[in-house]
Amino acid sequence: MTNLMVNNLYNVVSLQSFTVFPEYFITLSIIYILIVITLITYNSNGLMLQKAVSECMALTLFMACYLILNDDLTSASYFMDILSFSNAVIYDSLASFTRFWLCFFSGLYFLFVADSLKEQKLTSFEYLIIILFSVLGLLIMCSSNDLLLTYLAIELSSLALYVLASFKKTSSYSVESGIKYFITGAVSSAFFLLGSSFIYGFTGSINFFDFYRMYNASIYDYVMVQWFPGIGYLPSFFFESWLFSFSFRASYARLIEVYDLTFDDLLFGYTIDYFNFVEIGLTLILFSLFIKLAAAPFHLWSLDVYEGSPTSSTIFFAVITKLSILVVLIRLCHMAFFEIKEWWDFYFLSIGVFSIFVGSFGGLKQRKLKTLLAYSSTSHMGYILIAMGSDTFTGVQMALVYMIIYMISSLCVWSILLFLRLKRKNITTKYNKELGDLALLRKSNIPLSLALSLTMFSIAGIPPLVGFLAKLGVFLPLIINSYYLPALASIVFSVVSTFYYIRLIKVLYFENILVGKLYYPINSEKTIILSVLIFALIFLFCNPTLLYLACYKISLALFVDPVTYSSLPIDYPFNK
Repeated sequence: MTNLMVNNLYNVVSLQSFTVFPEYFITLSIIYILIVITLITYNSNGLMLQKAVSECMALTLFMACYLILNDDLTSASYFMDILSFSNAVIYDSLASFTRFWLCFFSGLYFLFVADSLKEQKLTSFEYLIIILFSVLGLLIMCSSNDLLLTYLAIELSSLALYVLASFKKTSSYSVESGIKYFITGAVSSAFFLLGSSFIYGFTGSINFFDFYRMYNASIYDYVMVQWFPGIGYLPSFFFESWLFSFSFRASYARLIEVYDLTFDDLLFGYTIDYFNFVEIGLTLILFSLFIKLAAAPFHLWSLDVYEGSPTSSTIFFAVITKLSILVVLIRLCHMAFFEIKEWWDFYFLSIGVFSIFVGSFGGLKQRKLKTLLAYSSTSHMGYILIAMGSDTFTGVQMALVYMIIYMISSLCVWSILLFLRLKRKNITTKYNKELGDLALLRKSNIPLSLALSLTMFSIAGIPPLVGFLAKLGVFLPLIINSYYLPALASIVFSVVSTFYYIRLIKVLYFENILVGKLYYPINSEKTIILSVLIFALIFLFCNPTLLYLACYKISLALFVDPVTYSSLPIDYPFNK
């Protein structure tokens, strides 16, 4: 007994088993920074340390990237320690990959906003602390393996986002954006909780691996034969012949016990009639996540929130938060509930195509840059959703590739808008920019105009930039799986959306006006970071192999049986 307790204690404190070490590191860093800065600025005449705090937080996130890369992810030991905290936290290649990119892009974000907070009159260091709390919630979301922890991680991130949207107290638009964001987030959380309660009530579990075991035919038949040999094999689709209610209790990726709760004719009749409550619960959760992604028709909140919030907050909403929601969608649909793909792939395809339609046509007459980019974000989320709904192994891979490329491109665009500082200001100066405000950018700041042009070409999907390969990769799994109509509609809408990207190029280089707004040049630090991002867009087009192979490995690792640590059968639908 003593040896068992010692071994358990060793497993808890062992850094090799400490799968959430980056999260602990970021949490302790937040506490340390908060205490130190509070002591320094205790006096009302204390120093304004926004730039120093921002750079310190960027360093913290880059160190978290190192901790993630330093973890032992070799094939020999990778799957042996995949779960922790009573199976609530999972650490696999998907979690490692997404957490690394979250920390990396968040670190770049802190470097971008370091000099612009004073320009936006955001002089409180608490603003940066709140952003880091949101990053912590996003990291936990990537590693969550049950519905409860996923909900808590979403709320940790969302509560910080509500404050960021309304942080500029002197602006009525910012306060209005925060209230709208809060109400929309409350509706989304209600959908998520209601769907989770349906699933828990009809399955007895909230763990993703338990859902996988319930719906997997081979594991389910094995359990039925071993524990109930008199009944024999049941049909492969578990909830179409629901004879029992089960409560699964798993520990270290092994099925411990299966409890037979009740069985009578009345229960049999009720469960046959109402088995689709699990699918209804999953649908409610999907709607909740679609609201977070700002996919159409759940996108209306993003137009007002993006426009009214401070630009530094809008960058975080539009770029950083999307990746974690995609991870939750992958774990829910392509791991836990893949056996009922006929139910959820309809929502992915229909909402994805509709999002592309709304994003493409909604931005045609827009003159405000933030609203235009909000429609663009809705369109890009549509491309990711149709890749997810293609029912192919390639679809998951291309969804991850597209998301990373989207984050690089969007970070370039939003950071350029953040860097623009007017040379002359007056009391009527607007901080939200319109297309006409960029007419003289090529004369006052040639590097920024060139960077903005290249980024817009990439977002539009024009070669030789990586955005072309991203869209091509999204359409490929649709065609492979014979979804010709969604693929054709998406291609047509993509051509339509190219118009307002090209229109921005026209405003930059072909407007014959002599009066307009002039902007200061950017400093060397921002120039270097922006140049690296632009170079990445070109380099990934010339050599996308590294990103494609990384996403390919992640997609493969998703479908390893957590009980036997073996790959799925050859005829599994993902092996196409």
